[in-house]
Amino acid sequence: MSQQINLISPLLLKKRYAFGLREMALGLGVILAAALAWGGVLHYQAGTLETRAAQREALQATAQQELDQLNAAATRPVSALLTARVKATQAQVAQREALLASIGGTIEHTSTGFSPHLRALALSSTDGVWLNGFTLAQGHVALKGSALNAGLLTTYMDRLGKQTVFSGMPFSGMDAALAQSAEGGRADAAQRPEHIDFSLYSGSREKPSADQGDAHGQ
Repeated sequence: MSQQINLISPLLLKKRYAFGLREMALGLGVILAAALAWGGVLHYQAGTLETRAAQREALQATAQQELDQLNAAATRPVSALLTARVKATQAQVAQREALLASIGGTIEHTSTGFSPHLRALALSSTDGVWLNGFTLAQGHVALKGSALNAGLLTTYMDRLGKQTVFSGMPFSGMDAALAQSAEGGRADAAQRPEHIDFSLYSGSREKPSADQGDAHGQ
């Protein structure tokens, strides 16, 4: 029976460390790479912050320049030429407004001044009487027409006098005569009945007319 005896002491064996030179070099490489990466991130952030700061400084400089210009404009004396132009423009505007107001009043007075007279002439229409023309002016009215007989003319004048606009305006003149046939129109005159041509005047005949027209009706 044999027995083996280990004469080598474990203390004499060469120990192997967990962190050798290779592991240390690898760890240093990882640390160096991480440091470089972090440095790159910090450099990028610093560049971004510098760009933003430069932009803000530029905006601030622009705002300060505009503020200086406004202050300079505020302290600048008012131009006499510009003031004169503004006053002249205001005067022209005032004159135009006054002219427009005057024209508007004239148009309103004209449109409302003679329309009642025209309405009264239409309401006074009488069968057998027709107007060939009329003249309307302030204080002056002239009517020219024809009637089949004198009785119809009297009826027409009575109706006309009952209208409000003509009630206080008495006719100061009247011309009436039998119609004369025109030369060369005997055939047409034979077909037309005998009638009276009349003219009625209220006020002076020499006053200029404000509204003239022709009216035909029976």
